[in-house]
Amino acid sequence: MKCIYCNSPLAAIDYCPGCGADVTILKRIVRISNLLYNQGLEKASVRDLSGAIACLKRSLKFNKENIDARNLLGLCYYETGEVVSALCEWVISKNLQPEDNLADYYITKLQNNKNRLDTINQTIRKYNQSIEYCRQDNEDMAVIQLKKVIAQNPKLVKAHQLLALLYIKHQDYEKARRLLKKAAAVDNTNTTTLRYLTEIEEMTGKSTSFAARRRHLEMEPNEGLGGTLRYVSGNETIIQPTTFRDSSTVATFINIALGILLGGAIVWFLVVPASRQSVKESANQQVADANTKLASESARLQDLQDEIDSYIQKADEAASEKENALNKAESYEELLGVADLYVNGSQTAAVDEIGKLNADDFEGNAKKLYDDLMGAVSSALFTEYYSAGTTAYVAADYATAAEQLKKAVESDPERTNSYHYDAMYYLGFAYFNMGDSQNADAVFNDIIAQYPANAANVQPYLSTNAGDQSAGTTSSQESVSQGEASMQNGGEDITIYGDNGNSSGNNLGYDPADVAWTDPYTGLNYDMYGNLLG
Repeated sequence: MKCIYCNSPLAAIDYCPGCGADVTILKRIVRISNLLYNQGLEKASVRDLSGAIACLKRSLKFNKENIDARNLLGLCYYETGEVVSALCEWVISKNLQPEDNLADYYITKLQNNKNRLDTINQTIRKYNQSIEYCRQDNEDMAVIQLKKVIAQNPKLVKAHQLLALLYIKHQDYEKARRLLKKAAAVDNTNTTTLRYLTEIEEMTGKSTSFAARRRHLEMEPNEGLGGTLRYVSGNETIIQPTTFRDSSTVATFINIALGILLGGAIVWFLVVPASRQSVKESANQQVADANTKLASESARLQDLQDEIDSYIQKADEAASEKENALNKAESYEELLGVADLYVNGSQTAAVDEIGKLNADDFEGNAKKLYDDLMGAVSSALFTEYYSAGTTAYVAADYATAAEQLKKAVESDPERTNSYHYDAMYYLGFAYFNMGDSQNADAVFNDIIAQYPANAANVQPYLSTNAGDQSAGTTSSQESVSQGEASMQNGGEDITIYGDNGNSSGNNLGYDPADVAWTDPYTGLNYDMYGNLLG
């Protein structure tokens, strides 16, 4: 024993001679571990392997370096068929004490027998597979695997217990009893084995006896000279003389009958299986031929189905092309209807109908007609919205004016109409008079960007130049002549001519009475329909 602090060998005293530490508790722990080892050794000697395993595990909990306890625990595991657990204990023991350790002998002896190791590995795999079969309710396969496991490793107690449990489930109690008695012969105090036996006794009402059957007379047969047989019973030798039999007619007939039976048995076990095998092979060949034919027909059916699907796809494509053609024809009819409306003077209706058409539906001359109608309708539409917007502006209906003028501007995105600037100009002032500075600034900025030459006309009315608006209003008011009505809205002066306009003595080329309003910045005059005069 060594000190756990300085690893110095300990003496009989309760103090470490190396570091002086108190080792009383250490020695007590070692004594408890040795006591448990002795108890485990006693239990193992009477084949109480379960009790021995429990004592040895407790001994190792107190002192994991108890090499004797660990080696004995490996032997107990090995005896119950759990070779893997035994190897684990022996490997740990060898690592703790590499020299002069029985674990090295056990490991070497087990590893030298390769066939034994392979058999153990197979039994472990089969046992695990049988457990998986039980979980899948495939109990027949589990029984087969467990029988193989027991045949290869008769000492595997868990295999006996699991197979017995399956027999108990199927109420085959006697088979289960025999298996459990074999398990008890390996480990006579295993609680699981005893519990299963108790359940069997309760179900059958028959107790289980573990007493070994002893033969009262141990007889060892030895064949002596002259065909005599000698049996030894204790110190006495019993000699049985050879029986002489005479051949008779009855014996001859018996021998003939036995020969016939033997010949029939040979025929039954040799000829009949060969004939059955031939019939089975013929049946298998017929099944294979039928499967081949079925696969060929299935492939042919699949080819026909693919051909049908191809025809269906082509029919769908033709139907789609037909529908597209009908839609295109309908579009052409609608285009002709728009042209008819335009020719008859229904420009508003023509505008509404042409907006429903798609330019991508037309080709060639139809496309040219569509473009011409779109250009003509756009011009007429601009004139209509512009006239309505300026009329509303003169009437101080700025909301309607803004709405109509905005439509006029949007109907001429290319700014091809000569009044496009005017529409934008009055649209901005309509927003300005409504107090919508955000939209007014947007329109004024567009005018500055698109018509830089006229930027000075709207620059003062931007919200960022609000401080300059009062001066512009004053100068505008001073330019209004006598007898004219002035509308002052946010710094803008637009002269509205009423009935008191004087038309005498002018060389304007138009009647001043027709002037509805005059732009204070450009000096241009417009009639009540928004048309430029002069």
